[in-house]
Amino acid sequence: MKAIVTPQWLQDSVKSGRLLPYGSYVAIRDLEDETSRNQDTSSGSSFYSRSGAERESSWQTEQDELIDATEVELLLHNAKYSCLRPSPLVCPNQSLVKEIDIIRRGRNIEGEERSMLSYSRAISLTPHVITEHNIQDLRKLPFLGEKILSMIEEFLKTGRITEAQKMLADPRFQSLSAFTTIHGIGPHTARRLYDLGLRTLEELERYYEVKPGVSDEETMSLLDAAASANTEAAVEQSINIGLALRHDLSQTIPREEVEEINRTIMRELSHIQKGCKSVIAGGYRRGKPQSNDVDIVITHTDWNLGSQKVKGLCKKLVQRLHEQGFVTHVMHLSGFHKHNALRTHHWDSLEKALTVFVWRHDSSRRRVHRRVDLIFAAPEVFWTAVVGWTGSTMFERDLRLWAKQQKGMKFDSSGISRRHDSKLYHPRTERDVFKVLGLVYIHPTLRNADA
Repeated sequence: MKAIVTPQWLQDSVKSGRLLPYGSYVAIRDLEDETSRNQDTSSGSSFYSRSGAERESSWQTEQDELIDATEVELLLHNAKYSCLRPSPLVCPNQSLVKEIDIIRRGRNIEGEERSMLSYSRAISLTPHVITEHNIQDLRKLPFLGEKILSMIEEFLKTGRITEAQKMLADPRFQSLSAFTTIHGIGPHTARRLYDLGLRTLEELERYYEVKPGVSDEETMSLLDAAASANTEAAVEQSINIGLALRHDLSQTIPREEVEEINRTIMRELSHIQKGCKSVIAGGYRRGKPQSNDVDIVITHTDWNLGSQKVKGLCKKLVQRLHEQGFVTHVMHLSGFHKHNALRTHHWDSLEKALTVFVWRHDSSRRRVHRRVDLIFAAPEVFWTAVVGWTGSTMFERDLRLWAKQQKGMKFDSSGISRRHDSKLYHPRTERDVFKVLGLVYIHPTLRNADA
């Protein structure tokens, strides 16, 4: 039997720099004796045991699955890839991470991709608590060059990093950072708008002729797929919507509301197609108490016929949600494409709708617009989609790198395939995704490899 502990065990173990005894962190009191005895069992046993597989049925979401301590013991804090390391929501050096993240954001909005990646990788490392006494141990970790090490030393002495503080005070950084908070505006577009002389969101509103809180474009054409293609007009429309609703969309969403949005959407979907199941992905699944948006991955439980049953469902669901008053805007809508072995990237085995959701008029509820992304996946790529949409960004990047560099595979939310012959893999559980990639399973709440 495996040791089932609460997430606090990992957080306290990381802080102390060693694996703590399980006794004080037992998650299931009826198994307290067995959990304590498991402290002495060998960690060399297979991480993908039958009990683990049986615990997760084909369509079980395991939102409340507890961290398996024996799996955590197999993870490596000094590994090159973040998909080999445990990354809790709050790392033991969170204040330092936030300071380094300011510089990462600055590199990102200036289009300095390689430098941005260096800081992202440094942030993803979460060893024991860093002090002036053990800082030399960091030299053994990957991706920490002399420049970043000197910044860490400065932070330990002063509680600040000079470059980060200068960046925060820089008017250009402030403007570009504000611009990129609007959906549809990436770093390149932000710099273009800045070069036009725009400096504030209010100036952006005047430039795009947008009234705060009012979107004249009620929605993009829901039935015309071409209208939501990545065209310049579609991007412009998305920016208009993001600007008009920015005050609402900038508000975070508590977990209870995320769950209620999911229940509402699945209830509406049941009127169109019975037998569908969903998993709430994104930051919610990684344990965040507040989400910036809601990512819902949906499939059908029929393994054999499910791919046919979900085909075209995305557009039908969005249409119904719009008619019922739940969806006011669609920023993107895309459908399935067949697999083509000659394509450089994965075929798109997902249907996606990036929408703006709002509760219908109700005197007891405040009417706030929320970003809700709907992802429909065929059953054979459902769990790959769940892993791909759970994140975090660096964790997903390293999953793709690991698959390519170590396993000769392609991995993304659309599926897993072997590079030399395009063989497709169809995991039936989330643990299967990790097993196919030759990885120890990492609990969703330990995939927070970003600031």
